[in-house]
This record gives sequence, structure tokens and C-alpha cells, in this order.
Amino acid sequence: MPIQGKDGTVFSKPGNLAGAPIVSVIVLNYNGLKYLGPGLSECLDSVIDCSYPRKEIIFVDNGSVDGSIAFVKEHYDGKITVIENSRNLGFSEGFNTGIRASNGEYFALLSNDMVVDRHWLEPVVALMESDQKVGLAGCKRLAYGSTKLLDGIGADLYLCGRVTSVGLEELDHGQYDANIYDLAFIGGVMIVRRKTVETAGMLDPELKLFSEDIDLCFRIRKAGSKVVYVYKSVLWHKASATFAGMSRDATARALIEFSRERNRIRTNIIYFRLPRLLSAFLIDFIWLVVDPNCTTKRMLLKGYLWNLQRIALTLRKRRRYAPSPPYGCKYGKHLSLRDPLARLLHRERREVLRN
Repeated sequence: MPIQGKDGTVFSKPGNLAGAPIVSVIVLNYNGLKYLGPGLSECLDSVIDCSYPRKEIIFVDNGSVDGSIAFVKEHYDGKITVIENSRNLGFSEGFNTGIRASNGEYFALLSNDMVVDRHWLEPVVALMESDQKVGLAGCKRLAYGSTKLLDGIGADLYLCGRVTSVGLEELDHGQYDANIYDLAFIGGVMIVRRKTVETAGMLDPELKLFSEDIDLCFRIRKAGSKVVYVYKSVLWHKASATFAGMSRDATARALIEFSRERNRIRTNIIYFRLPRLLSAFLIDFIWLVVDPNCTTKRMLLKGYLWNLQRIALTLRKRRRYAPSPPYGCKYGKHLSLRDPLARLLHRERREVLRN
């Protein structure tokens, strides 16, 4: 019998698992059948078939209208907890509904466009069990269908708070085959200790799309825990298939760009020390002047307006969480775009590997 919670949320559980540590794998879905097709089954099957013995799988549907819920209930009955959100709550609150329904000492936050290696959880749990200061761990992401093309391992923040992925579209020849503790943040997929979240807080529901992972990593480090990339944990990513599908619509593209800017600005205001924050404002002003794209300019201005309207709440969060721990800010690339030649070479490598 489904249980209905607040805001129309409905969930049903196949039964609690015995033993410890349990890992709750939370898969977030929005119209997965429409945007992924068979890829939705690939994701769920890979999680079910992974070798870690003590896991529960929670499928959170964010208001899909493509039949995803009916499909999962029909094909995975008794294997997966299904949570039905009555509307699209965004990444943060979508995952939070899964966290609230979970039983695990750890929870793995996984998008529906991921396919996991059979042994992806063991090295992460082993590390986190051996070092209680590790609060969040990430994995080596490979491009779907490849064994050599990296999709990234994490990311760095530049002076203005913009992001550069580490390892994106690089050929994997072992350059990241060591655990890394000094990435600015881990995103894409995160394995998080429950006790850490009880101290640092869950994902910020105000950040519905973008920067929710940056915000969480700031707070986890502020709480005294570590964020680490675990190289032996491997999965494959289908390159933001849901975003790609949504981006075909001009309105959705504008929403994505606006969300990216407003959340970056908000995160900067909350966590950056004053000199870095002022530098970020200056860089954004320069970007506004020199960027030829009118839509980008409009979304940047709209992002600042949104933050000004909510500045009191943001400053309250700043008083609670700032200043951030130092990250070793990266300089040099924060005013430039990725080198077009490098992008072309990466694209050619990707085609060679997939053909």
C-alpha cells in the first residue's frame, strides 16, 4: 500500500534490509523513458546487479509524465522502492525525498543516465569505513560506451565561481589512478555518509538545478569532513541525456542558463571570502561587457536580480556557513572559454573510440 507524505509525495517500500553498513542507492528520474529509452533499464539493472551485498535501491520520480513510474513498478516490483513526487522538485529536493525515505548509513546519489560497474561500491565503502573523516566520495566517470574516454572525476572552481571539470574528455591512461582529496567539489554521483549530512545538512532545496553539489561540498568541508575522489569506483555517464533532451526547447535552454547563473552567484555570496567575492563581481561585470551573446547577458543580469530579491536569506546563510575553507583557487582560465582546438581534438578522439 503506497504511503502519501507531504506535498503529494507517495512512496512504497519492499522491506527493510538487515546488516550494516547499508548503502541506499537513490536514483533520480525525470521523464527517463522519454529521454533515455532503454537507458533507464540499463541504469536500474546495473545497480540491482552490482555486487555490494547490503544495499537498498530507491527510485525517485520527479513528476514524470512519460510512464516512467508505471514502467518501474511493472518491471522492478519488490526490488526497488518507488517514490512519486507530484511535481518536479529539482535535483536537491528530489534527492532529499529519497534521503528521508532511506535506511542506509551511506547513500549514493545517482542520476538516471548513469550505468555503474559491478564493483563500484566496494572501494568507496572500504575507504569510508576505514576513515571516518571522509564524508563524501565520488567516482571515476567514463563516457558511456567507452573504456578509455573520461567523462570527469570532479571539478575545480575558478575565481568567479565558474566550474572546470577535471578529466573531461581526456583519454584515460592512468593519470587519475589515485584517490584525490583537493578537488573543489565532487558532482555527478556522490556517496555520502549519513552522519555527515546530519551535521552539515541535506542538499539545499533552493538550488533546484546546478551548484547543489558545490554547496554540499562547501558545507561538508566546513563541518570538518573530507571530500574525496575514489579512482577504483567506476561508472559510465550518458552525457546529460535528460538535459540534452530538455535543451531542444528554447524556453528550457533559457531556464537552464538562468539556473546556472543564479545558483553560482548565490553560492559565491554564501561561501566566498570578501576579496574573492568582490573579484567575482568584477569578473562578471567584465564578462557582461565582452560577451557577444545577448541571451547569456540577459540570464546573468536576471541571476543577479533574483539574488538581490532574496539577499536577506542568502546573507543569513552566509553568517551561518561562511567563510569557506580554502580551496587553492585556480587562476588563469576564469575569463576564457575552453580552447576551441582542444575541444575539436577531444571530439575527434571520442569519435575514434566509439567507432
